[in-house]
Amino acid sequence: MCLMFACTPGAVVVHENTYQPPPRPAQSAPPPVYTAPPAEAQPQPEATYQVFYDELTPYGRWIDYPGYGYVWSPNADPDFQPYSTNGHWVYSDEGWTWVSTYSWGWAPFHYGRWFYEDGYGWLWLPGKEWAPAWVTWGQSGTYLGWAPLAPKVEVSVRYTPPPHEWTFVPQEHITKVNVHDYVVNKTTNVTIVKNVTIINNINNNNSTTVINNRNVTNNTTNNTNITNNNVHKNVVYNRGPQINVVEKATNSHVQVVNIDEHKKPAATVVNNNKVTFYRPVIKEKVQVQKKPAPRSAETYKPRPSNRPANN
Repeated sequence: MCLMFACTPGAVVVHENTYQPPPRPAQSAPPPVYTAPPAEAQPQPEATYQVFYDELTPYGRWIDYPGYGYVWSPNADPDFQPYSTNGHWVYSDEGWTWVSTYSWGWAPFHYGRWFYEDGYGWLWLPGKEWAPAWVTWGQSGTYLGWAPLAPKVEVSVRYTPPPHEWTFVPQEHITKVNVHDYVVNKTTNVTIVKNVTIINNINNNNSTTVINNRNVTNNTTNNTNITNNNVHKNVVYNRGPQINVVEKATNSHVQVVNIDEHKKPAATVVNNNKVTFYRPVIKEKVQVQKKPAPRSAETYKPRPSNRPANN
């Protein structure tokens, strides 16, 4: 017996397919690909004033000075003058830069301030900010001059250093490596200072004013002093005469050098259009076991004047 449609010629038998394949095993996610973070510039070394106390001790003595704390007196000749003895000027991307031939010159000519003390001579007070040179610049006729900025004195057109603190040279010799050989004598220096025009942070704003009976080239600028590691910022200092003025006076091209950095205390080096300094970032507040101080220091005692004649 045939069921309906089952044996009918030409009939199509349809069977419902109920088969379901077994589920595939879950595939684990591919392992993450590690990408190293981009390399960062190595930060400049950080230090406290202890680096000054330790590194300069072999080259002078520390004095506990009233109102200032520890100041440093270099073991130098009696006629030593900061930014005059054993050094010369180069023009860097940060302005006129003092290059000292003293092995300790990386510190006292780029941090802190100098002042003259009767009986002691020139003394240096440490500071935390780096600059190409902490000086006041001036021009008097055909002479260019500079003088160390005293402690607590801001870069200002209202400050004129006393005559004995200035160094003047004929402007055509300002770039000489042996610039000290061209320094005018002290008697002539006093005469030149009477007519000095203060050059203050040269930039493109050239205006001339008269303050305290002194001609003043008022070109103040807040210069951003940035190293490769962006650690010396927003330092106000005097960049010195404009480069085109010096080129005209010297009748020669002034090479602009780049500033590079030693990682450890070392003498300043000029080579291949590059000047290399050790210039750590000085932190006043750093977690240390004890307060920075020299290993030994003298107590300040007033002394008779040893100021050079005619000053």
